[in-house]
Amino acid sequence: MKYVAVSLVTATVVAVGGFAFVAVPRLLSTESTSTVGSTGAVSRAEVEKQVRENYSLPLEEKPKSVSCAGGLKARQRDSVECTVTAENGKRQQIMVSVTKANGNSVSYDYAVLAN
Repeated sequence: MKYVAVSLVTATVVAVGGFAFVAVPRLLSTESTSTVGSTGAVSRAEVEKQVRENYSLPLEEKPKSVSCAGGLKARQRDSVECTVTAENGKRQQIMVSVTKANGNSVSYDYAVLAN
C-alpha cells in the first residue's frame, strides 16, 4: 500500500518505512509534549489522549476517537501510525512522530497520511 501526504501549504515530505508523511509548518500543526514513563517511552494511552486533545486540523474539531498502533520511544524520529475518527465517522490516518527527546520529556507532532 502506498501513502501520499497532501497539504494546502508548503511542507516537507518524508518517507519512512514505506510511508510518506508531511511535516506541516508550525502554524497549521499541533505539537504535544509528554513525560516518559518508567519504560523509557510514552505509552499508547498517553499518545492517544494527547492526539484526542490536541489534533484538530484538518478535521477542524476534536476527534471522537483515536486509536494508535503503540506508544513512542524517547528518541528522535520514532513514530507510530494512528487512526483518528471524527464525530461524523470520517476516518483519517496520521503519523505521530517524535520531534524532540530531552531527558524525561518527549515532544511529538502529527502528519496526515493519505492513500
